[in-house]
Order: sequence, then C-alpha cells, then structure tokens
Amino acid sequence: MDVSKQQLELVKQQGENILKSMNELKRRAKKKGRERFDQYEKLSANRHSFTVYTFIDSKIEQAKSVQLFQQKLDLFDNEFDEIRTNFEADVDLKAIEATYQEVVTAYNEMIININNL
Repeated sequence: MDVSKQQLELVKQQGENILKSMNELKRRAKKKGRERFDQYEKLSANRHSFTVYTFIDSKIEQAKSVQLFQQKLDLFDNEFDEIRTNFEADVDLKAIEATYQEVVTAYNEMIININNL
C-alpha cells in the first residue's frame, strides 16, 4: 500500500515549519537570553511534530531521505546544546549557518524522494 497524499503533505508541511523555525532561530542566534531560547523551544516543538508525523507510516519513517533530514536537524540542534541550561551562552554562528544549509539541502532531497513512496 502506498503512502497517502495527505500523509505526505503533513510531513512536507511540518518540514517547512521546521525550516521557518530554524531560519528564525538562526537569525536570533547572536542574541542571548530568553528570546533566543523561546525560538529554540518553537523549533523543538516543530521537530517533535515532524517526528510524530513520520510515525504515521513506516515507509515514511524508514525512508533514507527522511532519516538524513533528521540527522542534519540533529547537527543543527547540537549547535544550541548549551543554551538549554545557559540562556547567555555563546553559539558558533558560522557552524549554525553551515548546518542550516545542510538541513535545507536534506529537506529538498527529502521532498523529491518521498513523493515516490
């Protein structure tokens, strides 16, 4: 049985929401304090929703392009590890930009590939 169009649309839309949250967090990365952390929380919530949507169908969850997208998201997320406990922590802006670009590339590849599920 093929994955339904509706299921794929949920995954695609939530992926877009992640990219929007990431872009906003990237934009606020040099700021310190609660505002940056609040944006990090938004990203985390969007990631959680994406993960839930991938569980809808094992074909989506096991798709290599979906797994690669999630791995790249982990790399981006890791750049913000310290702000979870220290709102004033510095982050590596160059690494954030580089990993952001990797996530965008992985997202685009995922969109192309999941259409064939």
